[in-house]
Amino acid sequence: MIQLGQILFILSVLVILHEFGHYITARMFKVRVEKFYLFMDAGFALLKKKIGDTEWGIGWLPIGGYVKLSGMVDESMDMEQMKQEPQPWEFRSKPAWQRLIIMLGGIIVNILLAWFIYTVVYTTYGQKYVSTEKLQENGLSFGETGINVGFRNGDKILSVDGVHQPRFNRMVLDALLGDNIEIERNGEKKTLVLTDANKAEILGKEGRDFVGARNLLSQVIIDSVTPVKNKTAVFTAGDILTGVESKSFTYFDELSDELKNHKNKTVQLNIIRNNVPTTIAVAVDKDGKIGFGDTIFFGPSLEMSDSYVNEVSSGSEAEKAGLQKNDVLLGFNNQTFKQFFEFKTELKKQADKDVTLNVLREAKAMALKAHVNKNGKLGFGLQSKKQPSYEINNKLSLGNAFSEAVKESWQLLVYNVKQFKLILRPKTEAYKHVKSPVGIARALPDSWNWEFIWNFTALFSIGLAFMNLLPIPGLDGGHALFTIAEMVTGKTLSEKAMGHVQTAGMIILLTLMALTFGKDIYQLIVDKLL
Repeated sequence: MIQLGQILFILSVLVILHEFGHYITARMFKVRVEKFYLFMDAGFALLKKKIGDTEWGIGWLPIGGYVKLSGMVDESMDMEQMKQEPQPWEFRSKPAWQRLIIMLGGIIVNILLAWFIYTVVYTTYGQKYVSTEKLQENGLSFGETGINVGFRNGDKILSVDGVHQPRFNRMVLDALLGDNIEIERNGEKKTLVLTDANKAEILGKEGRDFVGARNLLSQVIIDSVTPVKNKTAVFTAGDILTGVESKSFTYFDELSDELKNHKNKTVQLNIIRNNVPTTIAVAVDKDGKIGFGDTIFFGPSLEMSDSYVNEVSSGSEAEKAGLQKNDVLLGFNNQTFKQFFEFKTELKKQADKDVTLNVLREAKAMALKAHVNKNGKLGFGLQSKKQPSYEINNKLSLGNAFSEAVKESWQLLVYNVKQFKLILRPKTEAYKHVKSPVGIARALPDSWNWEFIWNFTALFSIGLAFMNLLPIPGLDGGHALFTIAEMVTGKTLSEKAMGHVQTAGMIILLTLMALTFGKDIYQLIVDKLL
């Protein structure tokens, strides 16, 4: 429900302001606005009220909105009105330059909205991003997808198409949208070129298992609370990996790579258990893995007193109990635990029972009543205070924030163009990943976070501006294109021809919407059934 609420809020803000751009420019040039609707009112409206010449309303279908201008062939396909003599207050009676401004009014407001939101966000929350330099200081770690497309563990990405990207998440996007990727491997510079098939593989997993920071092996700890799927190995909570056979490694990916050399064999895995080095026999499967799955904890410290709550799941037992971010969790029922996995092991024994959490909040001791769910969990995450931070957070002055907001909006517009070009290349299969509001809502977080919502609204606003710029009949860009052609040639399409063009455009748009909505709804049903 929170995800649904977020997408409805974001769509409402964007649609109302976009249509207001058309409305206010139309009123500037004394064009009569017959309707102003949030969402589509196909068949009926949820709410409507006429004020002056304009009917204001909310439709039942949340796929956009519209303003109906007198004397214009638009989504309403009201051709009867066009048979009458043109009136001074009608859209068609206005000079071409005024009609062009009215058509671009929504797009202009979308861009101005993004500027405004980013300016406010940068001066309040700050301009935040993950630093490429910090994250890949020791090189990068690549999952199976990254290895398959040509990367190797330890590679550093220097630039894409000759441009260095200081933001790590943008660098990954650049790699997908660019052509030539310059990397550093073992001190040498090399160039990788991702094929459309490579990009299809990365997109097919939505970027998962592609690339991330390298993890020190000394900070990889086994969580035996979750069973390890291995034929021979017996791990205990807190086991620390060090190497395989006679080899010791610095990074976890080095150990993973070594295991691939021992497929379908049993190897001696070197570990530290209770501060004592020891060796256990481990079966390696046909894929070169030993079945860790999600049983590995990555972090520099497991000390409860040295960790803090960094996430509380929405609707979880932890949230109901009043656990908050930055709380230091010591234990429960007045029993303290030194190690996090000791806490998890004992908590699992309290499944479907009530406990009292012992918490430090701003150095003040607190006791919170909580119910442990049937899986032995509360619904929170911990992070070590010693965990290295890759995030940059710059709080900007108003002037600098506005300047950066303009740059960010332009960069996002460029990304939209590149992504559209990628969609038009069938071999990348990028078209399969175009999402409707249903798919977008499912990707939103399940907790209400204003910082995220406003950032996402600004990003979505630029996306909406780009989409409406496309020269497709039925979109603002299509109307603008015909108006510009009229300004250049001095000739206009007949009302009959305009009606045919508008009909064709609407068929294209409705078909695309049906396909994207159908795909996302089908996936939602499948996920619910599985």
